[in-house]
Amino acid sequence: MKVAILHYWFLLNGGGESVVESLLEIFPEADVFCLFADEKSIPKGLPPDRLHRSDLSRLPFAQKFNRAVFPLYSGAVGRFNFDGYDLVISSDSPPMKDIVTPIDTIHISYCHTPGRFIWDLAPHFTAGLPWFLRGTFAHVAALARTSDYVAAQRVTHFIANSEYVRRRIAHYYGRKATVVYPPVDTAQGYIAEKTGDYYLVAGRLVATKRVDILIEACNKLERRLMIVGAGRDEKKLRALAGPTVEFLGRVPNEELWRCYAHCRALLFAADEDFGIVPVEAQAFGRPVIAYGRGGSLETVRVGDHLGSPDTGVFFEDQNADSVVEAMRRFEAKESSFSPREIQKHARKFDKSIFKHRLRAVVDEYCTRDVPVLRIAQ
Repeated sequence: MKVAILHYWFLLNGGGESVVESLLEIFPEADVFCLFADEKSIPKGLPPDRLHRSDLSRLPFAQKFNRAVFPLYSGAVGRFNFDGYDLVISSDSPPMKDIVTPIDTIHISYCHTPGRFIWDLAPHFTAGLPWFLRGTFAHVAALARTSDYVAAQRVTHFIANSEYVRRRIAHYYGRKATVVYPPVDTAQGYIAEKTGDYYLVAGRLVATKRVDILIEACNKLERRLMIVGAGRDEKKLRALAGPTVEFLGRVPNEELWRCYAHCRALLFAADEDFGIVPVEAQAFGRPVIAYGRGGSLETVRVGDHLGSPDTGVFFEDQNADSVVEAMRRFEAKESSFSPREIQKHARKFDKSIFKHRLRAVVDEYCTRDVPVLRIAQ
């Protein structure tokens, strides 16, 4: 079977790139297609002749200013040639579904999420633009939604990275999907003999992560907070930080693991489609204080789960007061959390399970004629 793997770009090392690396472990002979690729982020061991960049990568400055050339993405991926391929697996983000495959080629979309900036978060993105660009963006987003919906009807089958995303695929595309959680390397996790006195935030420092309310909460409680990561909101967040907040920037994996292993708990305020960071923290036996919405409801165990112990605490609203209340609830029962049970829960999301489940879905769709599954209208 000749296999192609499609990914939007290799410019960062994040969850989408981890998915592609695991797919290449399942299909080591696959060709890889992408819009752009930075040499530092290309999957290790992938021969140069099996990586196919889009025509956009030839344009001067297109990779650096990739957001500005977003309207050209659809045409760029539409020019990829998949003749002769039996299977295309897309690590999907709009407009990766705009590829055109031969009629007998199976296209399985591993959907990280229907593009939030053109669907449910479009008003948020519009409001953040200068007033003179808002009308243009609203028009472009409307066209992109139409294109995204039409392209979704050509996909043979969807795999969602969470139950949350499965519901969004059904709502926006009218399509059914199988849930396969993304790969997390939980084997790196270990339980430290002694923890520190700090809370931890890890990840990109951008507005959607709501690190601002976590800083505000720790300022109010005068709790020590360590922040690992970088991003375009870093300057603004530093201005909010009190004397108990420390920014570590980007750190090597070993240092990140040490931060996970020794923190009191991870603080996580984003409404994520899945959220790998909370799973990574739990792999080190550490509890998570998370916003009780989105993927966190699936990765952090809170409440009655057939007698299974909690692995964290939820806060109900995305504001500092709600975080403060959750931190106080956590501290009141901090000693009751079992690092071993938390780590055991995290291992349900290990990449070995991802590979096994994804291979089972692929085998099902490649060994028999399975009709496209749509939600009844």
